[in-house]
Amino acid sequence: MKTSKLLVVIATISLILTTPFLLHASRGIRVEPISPTGERVTGNQWLFVIGIDTYIEWPRLETAVNDAKSVKNVLLSRYHFNSDHLIELYDEDATRANILSKLRYLARNIVEDDSLFIFYAGHGHLDPITKSGSWIPVESGTKDVSAWISNNDIKNYLRIDAIKAKHILLVSDSCFSGDFFRGHRGKLPEVTNAVIKKAYTLSSRQAITSGGLEPVTDAGFGNNSVFSHFLVKTLEENKDPFLVPSAFFSSIRAGVAENAEQFPQFGSLKDTGGQQGGELVLFLKQDARLQDLSDITNKKLKKIERLQQMELEAKKARRKEAEEISKREKDLAELDAKIEAMKNRLGTSVVSTDDSLDNMLAMVKQKEVQKKRLDELRRQKEEDERKRNDEIAKLRKEREDKIITALIPEVEKYKKIISSEFGKSMKSESWQSLIAKCPPGWADGVDEGNTQSLLWTPVERRLRLKELRIQKEKQKALEAIRGKEIDSDGRFIAYATGVVYDKNTNLEWLAGPDTRTTWKEANKWVANLTIAGGGWRMPTMEELKTIYQKGAGRHNMTPLLKTEGMYVYTDIEKGSPLDRLVYFGGVGEKFAGLILDEHWWARGFAVRSRR
Repeated sequence: MKTSKLLVVIATISLILTTPFLLHASRGIRVEPISPTGERVTGNQWLFVIGIDTYIEWPRLETAVNDAKSVKNVLLSRYHFNSDHLIELYDEDATRANILSKLRYLARNIVEDDSLFIFYAGHGHLDPITKSGSWIPVESGTKDVSAWISNNDIKNYLRIDAIKAKHILLVSDSCFSGDFFRGHRGKLPEVTNAVIKKAYTLSSRQAITSGGLEPVTDAGFGNNSVFSHFLVKTLEENKDPFLVPSAFFSSIRAGVAENAEQFPQFGSLKDTGGQQGGELVLFLKQDARLQDLSDITNKKLKKIERLQQMELEAKKARRKEAEEISKREKDLAELDAKIEAMKNRLGTSVVSTDDSLDNMLAMVKQKEVQKKRLDELRRQKEEDERKRNDEIAKLRKEREDKIITALIPEVEKYKKIISSEFGKSMKSESWQSLIAKCPPGWADGVDEGNTQSLLWTPVERRLRLKELRIQKEKQKALEAIRGKEIDSDGRFIAYATGVVYDKNTNLEWLAGPDTRTTWKEANKWVANLTIAGGGWRMPTMEELKTIYQKGAGRHNMTPLLKTEGMYVYTDIEKGSPLDRLVYFGGVGEKFAGLILDEHWWARGFAVRSRR
């Protein structure tokens, strides 16, 4: 019996002593994700990030290091990557020797079940001889390519018989990185559970690059480049347990294309051994998913609590206001009754001792005070009502923003369906399915297929449609004056009436008759012009010089001003031809030549400021 008690005591003490260690171990334990096939993932998720801002010879970059760290942080915090399988190289550490050494390390340590995510942010350049893109390590010179790391060198390490990982995704935010895909790009599949399951079972060697065979911008949003901003944003906002590159690339491409003159690329790495359909799968951590759901739940609970509190306060305020107003009105009514009774008594022989002028004055003043208080209460009620309306408007705005945010991915799905040759027959059905996801009344007045209008709030839609209607009316009025726009060379716009508009100077031009012309004939033609509303005059020397464009055709002016004349008259009637003419022929900017008014090549132009 004593032995049993002793054992219980020993076991209890052991449990007390070991509990902190067990709790600590449970907090630090590695949770293996479940794969799309339903099995536990046995391989490791490796992460290799490189960021270089401060070069020795190349221009300094502003965001590359922060881009690499931002990608690292979002992958470590939200997905199944850990610091035990992380390699980082920044600035002075990102030498050619170190980068290649780390790739060799990965080749020696990664096994077949592992996955590898590589991110590079730094300078890239195109070898003028081999026409191959390259990464530029920190110590590389601008002329000597021996220290560069060519895309072919990188692909050699990523071959399936070099780094033996099942999946590798290379993300390169650098110039000329599109060279990775030359001749090996295709249309993205529709991402479904079956596609993700197949992608996980097949090996893959893929890349996402910030551009094609062109320079890309280092500027962007805050401390990230445009490309890295949308990459990190997509990874942060993802809620799906399994994420493959083909699913999130379209969001990155759309965001970058709208904000920079570059076009991200995605595809399989040529000659590296990956299987068609295979992709690296990013596994969202359960705690990240729970945190997302918890945040959403908390926001909704807070909103409900806030609305309930507002409703309760509004009821109390209205009840208190109603009671106060009722009391004040009752007091006023009693005062009115007393005043009326006093007036009645004063008109008869019955006079009360309380009917003195002092008493009547006191009651009048009391009534004035009550009236003032009643007015103040009403003003306070109106102010409280305004505040409540402002709060309701704010909540309505938040609701509308959430509706639009939820509709954006649905709109993208609809666009993908109708853009496919196999989805055109389902256009009406897919539109009805999209409309069904909208709250009641949200899509009222939206024409079928008008996805842009669907992402406006109902009030905003009415305002925009009104603005659009006004703009169309203005455009119609302008066309009635100038004629319809028929041609443009970027700077100049030609209209059906013959008017040519210069966007740089806000001047409108008309070329005169393309025949032998004297200054008097040109001046008379301009004076009689009524085209497009009139208001025309002869141009000044300085105005004519603004339309001189060296090399723009035979006459060094936009071809939209249809004329064969080499000389154009200014508004000066008499004097030397040097002061009266502008020469548009020949080579170089030579103004005026010694010619007669009757010269075959002289022409008259008319000009006016755009109204």
